[in-house]
Amino acid sequence: MNTPTTRQRSSTTPIAHARGHFYATLARAVRPRPVTMVSDWANKYRILSSKASGEPGQWRTSRTPYLREIMDCLSSTSPVQRVVMQFGAQIGKTEAAMNWIGYVMHHAPAPMLVVVPTLEVRKRWVRQRLDPMLSESPVLRGLLDGRRQRDSGNSEDMKDFPGGMLVLGGANSPASLASMPIRYVVCDEVDRFPWEVGQEGDPLGLIDERTKSFPRRKVLLVSTPTVKGMSRIEGEYLRSDMREYHVSRVHTVASTKCCAGGTRTGAMA
Repeated sequence: MNTPTTRQRSSTTPIAHARGHFYATLARAVRPRPVTMVSDWANKYRILSSKASGEPGQWRTSRTPYLREIMDCLSSTSPVQRVVMQFGAQIGKTEAAMNWIGYVMHHAPAPMLVVVPTLEVRKRWVRQRLDPMLSESPVLRGLLDGRRQRDSGNSEDMKDFPGGMLVLGGANSPASLASMPIRYVVCDEVDRFPWEVGQEGDPLGLIDERTKSFPRRKVLLVSTPTVKGMSRIEGEYLRSDMREYHVSRVHTVASTKCCAGGTRTGAMA
């Protein structure tokens, strides 16, 4: 005759403690993510490379305070949808765009498009700007592990990361701008974009079409202005709320200004 056996509990953890552990784990899982602005992200995670910066090392927004509001308007919690940076040369406008790219890849993943004037410029931009940021910043390097770096998901025209992808195009190539839904867009040096691309029309018009399916889309337009009255970035700036950052020069009455603006659907930002 077989004697019935009693199944022993596989865990020796007291029930009361297990219940507390469960609720603590659940609380951590459902806790809202802390609000992180692009400038905060850059201060914490962005590492500047000697290939693209005269001051390599940890990014500090305090070194370029005029970029703080612009970067924060690109944060996922900001209602601003279109940001225009009409800046002089070599004062950080592209680095602000790079910080936003890193923020999206690490904190707010979604499809993102970067457009530069030509496919030839794209090659230099990737090697001098993008690749150094991805390799020097540990949180971004961790998103692109060895397997991904070797496969077709990470090439000169595309970087695949968890939750999204970064597509890199040239304004002179309609094929690199078409047939993809995009939530976030960076257009660098738009005054050097062609006004028409073959039979496709204005490249900025093609780019705007790519974002229409995303109600919380964001577009960043960056450039040094060229000829007054014929400048793309000037026209975009005049259609924005035209903010200016004034910096007084020591011991003089003159001032230097940086120009930026933003818009959102139905209102000025």
